[in-house]
Amino acid sequence: MRLVSTLFLCLLGSSALAQECDRWTATMEEDEGGPRMMAWVCTNAPEAQQHHLFFQCGTKDSLWIRYTPFTDESYPPGGNEEYKSKMKFSLDQEAFTLDAHYESMDGAMVMETEVKSAFVNVLTSQKQVTISDVNEAKLPAVTFSLKGSKKAFEKLIATCGK
Repeated sequence: MRLVSTLFLCLLGSSALAQECDRWTATMEEDEGGPRMMAWVCTNAPEAQQHHLFFQCGTKDSLWIRYTPFTDESYPPGGNEEYKSKMKFSLDQEAFTLDAHYESMDGAMVMETEVKSAFVNVLTSQKQVTISDVNEAKLPAVTFSLKGSKKAFEKLIATCGK
């Protein structure tokens, strides 16, 4: 799993790897379908132990979310490649829960949200967000900075639907 996450990060290109981890950025990154705008952040930790949170344009009015946690080899639980859960995003006094499923390509928990949702609005106005796995509690809670998120989301959303 760690190897897959590392390979995914290598696909993102040098701008992603050089980015300061405690600050959101929006950059064009190479994806399996070609270049795509992504807004993302990672945790401050040694590179091989970082957690990453990526947002990119989905369908017309949605954003796709990929949370790639640093985990041990026991994830997904029981080796279940079809693992589904709910991920809780806690922000100050608000919390949002999104349905998520595991994708083995990069070891990510994948979710979707609406572009014009209260969730996205709060992500651009708070200082930090903590993500946790509600159903199984198999992932440790991880906190990401939201420094720079407003600018990153504005840049990302401006490219959606084009």
